[in-house]
Amino acid sequence: MGRSLIVVAAIVVSTFCGHSTAEGQHLLEARGADTKYRFADWNYTWTNAVVVDVFYVGVPGSNELNVGGGYAYKRGRLVLTPLLYVVIGKEDLQRGVKVALLVSFEKDGWKLLSFVGDYVPASGAVDSYQILDTLDLTRVIGTRWEAGLQCGFLRAGGAWNPQTGPLVKLNDRRGSWAVSYRFGPQNEFRIGRVVTF
Repeated sequence: MGRSLIVVAAIVVSTFCGHSTAEGQHLLEARGADTKYRFADWNYTWTNAVVVDVFYVGVPGSNELNVGGGYAYKRGRLVLTPLLYVVIGKEDLQRGVKVALLVSFEKDGWKLLSFVGDYVPASGAVDSYQILDTLDLTRVIGTRWEAGLQCGFLRAGGAWNPQTGPLVKLNDRRGSWAVSYRFGPQNEFRIGRVVTF
């Protein structure tokens, strides 16, 4: 039910919020998967490159709210955005901080997008972990399509959970749709929607 609401919300926003603003840019993203992974994100970047980011990520047994921000450093086609979040988890009285880096790069029809983070607990029973969610490498095909590879991992308690697989994106005037199938210790089919305005 929760995954359906996220997808419906993304479609509604996609339909009714296709305008631009001179002050900055909003980005909304929703993802769901057959593994009950769910993700919802609101990101706002001012024209001065200051970023505010609030996202929820959930898997069975873990529900986290991440509230933070950072600054986008642009050098040519490369954008590096270091971010710092306060993390509040529903389970196990989880409280902590997450240091992260968002990387974006485009050149000659190739696109790279990556988010890597390190969670440090302040209280509660959730131990530290590192996450790559995700690293997307795609090649533009025609005017609207991209195809490539999606990688990710979760490292917690000394154990790794890497996933890698094919990725297809369809771009439109409001954002993009993405579909991937990731292979690993747990295979996962994902679908996502990004809307910018």
